[in-house]
Amino acid sequence: MLEISGNLRSARRGILVALVGLLTCGCLMAASGPKQDGQTTEVKDGQVLMVAASIPHFPLLGTPGCPGQSSCQEFGVLEKQMLELLNLDRLNPANRAETSGHALPLQWDPKLVQIAQAHSQDMAMRHYFSHVDPNGDSPVERFYRVGIQWRSMGENIAKNETVARAEAAFMNEPRFQLNHRGNILNPQFNRVGIGVARGADGLLYVTQDFAQEE
Repeated sequence: MLEISGNLRSARRGILVALVGLLTCGCLMAASGPKQDGQTTEVKDGQVLMVAASIPHFPLLGTPGCPGQSSCQEFGVLEKQMLELLNLDRLNPANRAETSGHALPLQWDPKLVQIAQAHSQDMAMRHYFSHVDPNGDSPVERFYRVGIQWRSMGENIAKNETVARAEAAFMNEPRFQLNHRGNILNPQFNRVGIGVARGADGLLYVTQDFAQEE
């Protein structure tokens, strides 16, 4: 999970954010605390950027179909499924305490799709799993390159067997926290791009890029 508020100029001046990726078995975010066995940590300028640790595996959920040929032409079936799951979670009355009823369905954004799909494909092809690619580029740089004007932005990444399992693991995180679940339910976000790529390991590399666009 990555979430940033503010404009691109402020972000590029050195905003440090918590970065968390969701592995097959899941990850947890932590701002500080002792390192435990099985954790990996990224540190910059003395601040913890990412702490990853195992959490239980979640059961497989059924995935929605892709109704109608025309609705599937703009993006892939897996991306369509993930978008439906995202919006179902945002509109679910059970999550109203977190959204205050203000989380509207996310609109599909071609520029965000470009970023998300490229990052998923890059992770799958170059065999890494991180918000920051091997060239050192973060989501901030990726947003900047395609010219997105945003007021707040976030990114979730997952590596899992299905998009449904990835979304279920995101949503099984603690409520009212700055985590993957928090990004999904954030009422400020109004746009999303999703990318899904299958790696040589057979797993799906999923990127969800969110933005509150100006």
